[in-house]
Amino acid sequence: MTIFYEKNVSRNFSKEIHPFVFKTFLHMQGCGIIYTILDFFLYRIPSTSIVTSYFSTIRGDSIIRYVVAVFYGFDYLSQLFTVLFCFIRVLVLYNPRKHLEICKWIFVIWSITSYVLSFVASIPHITNEAMGLQLDIPFQYGSMFLTTTFAYGNGLQTIGGFIFSFLVTIAIVVMTSMMMKKLKGLKFMTRNSARKAKSETTLTITMFVILIPALLTQVLAFSSIFANQFAGYLILIRPILLDCRVNIVSCYFYWTYPYFRKNTVSHSVTVRSLSSNVVP
Repeated sequence: MTIFYEKNVSRNFSKEIHPFVFKTFLHMQGCGIIYTILDFFLYRIPSTSIVTSYFSTIRGDSIIRYVVAVFYGFDYLSQLFTVLFCFIRVLVLYNPRKHLEICKWIFVIWSITSYVLSFVASIPHITNEAMGLQLDIPFQYGSMFLTTTFAYGNGLQTIGGFIFSFLVTIAIVVMTSMMMKKLKGLKFMTRNSARKAKSETTLTITMFVILIPALLTQVLAFSSIFANQFAGYLILIRPILLDCRVNIVSCYFYWTYPYFRKNTVSHSVTVRSLSSNVVP
């Protein structure tokens, strides 16, 4: 999407898609992709037990603690930029005329604040020791994941993370509801009404695709608090929800949003019948 935008930067971008909606989407998905890559290194690959012999002798001052800190930092950033994406989306709908300057300042302030808060929240993982934790049923023997002593057994960290994710989910639900309410009374009366309606539909479904994994994750996390025996199943299911959140959203947005489709111009071909007079 970024390459497509750079190649078509001369086009009137703001009429196709709001620039700050697009920028926020890139930040949101970019942080989500990095978070997913780190998830492979800390959770998915170690859970297969193929690297257990190597990580079983992990030292407390290992570089793993820095990786865990970055992992949590991009997790926070991904969620914060998701809230910003939904907020700017709703702001554009409710204030269609004077939203560009407002969105600019909101994007800058929110971005700086998000990076600072995520960095501060990740520091405790660096100051604590790295560790590997063995997984229970339904994983095979030797399966593990990598974390820090700050994340493991820290009730405050667990409750704080749950409350943060819960508030993010509530914010997404509220703003999605506001968007749906506004769209019901919105009529497209211009010549490009079909294209505009397609754009709004894509953004709406994108927000729903973001919302569904977030809700399911909260349900699973809430269940694991009161039933620890299901914690292993939560770890098993979370990669599926994470992949849906990152990959499906990006693919759907790119494949369906009209801006990323080339405008085709139909060329009419005139066929003329030529008759020749034959003289006997």
